[in-house]
Amino acid sequence: MRLGIALPQFGPALGSAADIAGFAAAAERLGYATLWVGDRLLTPLSPGDPYPGKAQPYPPEFTRAGDPLLVWTVAATATGRIRLNSSTLNAPYYGQVALARALTTLDVLSAGRLDVGFGLGWMRDEYAAAGVDWRTRGRRLDDLLDFLDAWWTTNPVRHDGPYLHLPDTQVDLRPVQPGGPPIYLGGFSEAALQRVGRRATGWLTVARVQPKPWDTIRRAAESAGRDPDAIRRVVRLNPDPSMTLNQIADAIDQAAEDGADETFVDFNFAGVTAAESLERAEKLIEGR
Repeated sequence: MRLGIALPQFGPALGSAADIAGFAAAAERLGYATLWVGDRLLTPLSPGDPYPGKAQPYPPEFTRAGDPLLVWTVAATATGRIRLNSSTLNAPYYGQVALARALTTLDVLSAGRLDVGFGLGWMRDEYAAAGVDWRTRGRRLDDLLDFLDAWWTTNPVRHDGPYLHLPDTQVDLRPVQPGGPPIYLGGFSEAALQRVGRRATGWLTVARVQPKPWDTIRRAAESAGRDPDAIRRVVRLNPDPSMTLNQIADAIDQAAEDGADETFVDFNFAGVTAAESLERAEKLIEGR
């Protein structure tokens, strides 16, 4: 099972470009397989939706959130082997053409080390701030996936979708990876799980998920003529400040026993700086 680590992007972990670059380069030297970013647009004082699974509205670190594409770029230029992923980019917030250009540029700058994890978020207030109708979020993600497939595999590019009409357009900035960066998808609704099975390289999930969602994904993959065994499972671990490294290591081992293909650890919400996060990451991987 591969092991990844989240980049310092939120709360006190977010510092200078040198801090991010140093963290990324060190994680690569330590043997981590992937570097991860997240996506948070705003943190209203009275959110309409609570943070999923928590009594609090959201982690306090969300009030200091770095742009995921910029943090990715710094990490890409500081490394040469480790892959880059996201859990998750909230796809409907972004204009399709601008996002396609940015992701293709990142794939080129990283020499083909980019993976992209998309999700739909959970905060309606963010959709309002982005000027996007919350009720259209699933359809917008489907349309974006269709558009990215066209952008990365055809030239000239043409797209006729419900949210974008693109006439024949010459696009000579091509991704390094044939077919474009692999796409991972998060989500637990029936529609989200079906989408993973039909379209995704992998599923972004959390620890100790029951088998039923995975069974839904496998059935959807089979119905779409895909090999369900080829779909990867990536487990996210968010240690809180009280968790010891031994407890985190036990959670990683449990994820492996549960069949995960990769686990990544996100210390951003443990209230630590980038240096403290790196120190924990070093002890964690050296103990394995």
